[in-house]
Amino acid sequence: MNFHRLAYEEIEVCNALTLETFRRFLAAAGPKPGGRALEIGAGNAALAISMARDFGMQVEAVEVDMAVAALAQSRIDAAGVADRVTLSRMRSLTLLEDLPPQDLILCVGATDPVGEEHRHPTDAFRELADHLAPGGLLVWGDLYWTETPPEPLERVMALTNACTPLAGWTAAAGAAGLEVLDIHIADDATWDAYIETMDRAARDWIAAHPDRIERPHIEATADRVRSFLTFARPYTGFALQLMRRPA
Repeated sequence: MNFHRLAYEEIEVCNALTLETFRRFLAAAGPKPGGRALEIGAGNAALAISMARDFGMQVEAVEVDMAVAALAQSRIDAAGVADRVTLSRMRSLTLLEDLPPQDLILCVGATDPVGEEHRHPTDAFRELADHLAPGGLLVWGDLYWTETPPEPLERVMALTNACTPLAGWTAAAGAAGLEVLDIHIADDATWDAYIETMDRAARDWIAAHPDRIERPHIEATADRVRSFLTFARPYTGFALQLMRRPA
């Protein structure tokens, strides 16, 4: 057990995003039924299941956290879509080497989704665009700066992910040859629900399992995540962007 497994069991989607918002957002692009889709960072598999069940796609999903991957696989099996969603426990670039061009790549809130060597936004988008079929879609979700952050916050963020003002993400997509079709920005209620649900899931488990060996680590992670998100919230937003590789 770890913090993210606990949090992702309780939250609908593993980011400041609702499943209904995702469905509406993706439906507007008309993804191809029967098309090939890849999700990088499957989390609790809610989005991979939706792509298979709601849009009729054949989905490959990757998740490197073993505890979270076990949750994702259990959700895939329970949803009855194991014939349409294949979960791999590996990094995305390893799988991408063996996959044909994708009709849709979904990357929402993943840490280093295409490796540290491709962390810069333009590099990340170019790498992903290279694995899209002509006319293929990229759904990208991540944090962005709403105003200039304090230097300590900027340094902490840079340890794992790129972060830029929203215009920077959009410009990087254009530089990578992608057309931005739509952008959704999470509202305050969705953000608050995301933070509170994850924190409550961890605190409830900690209270119910005082003697579990994982307890100190889970409690420390919960404190760190809560502190980080609370500190970062005035300077950050979460945006979902829909992009297309020209046909």
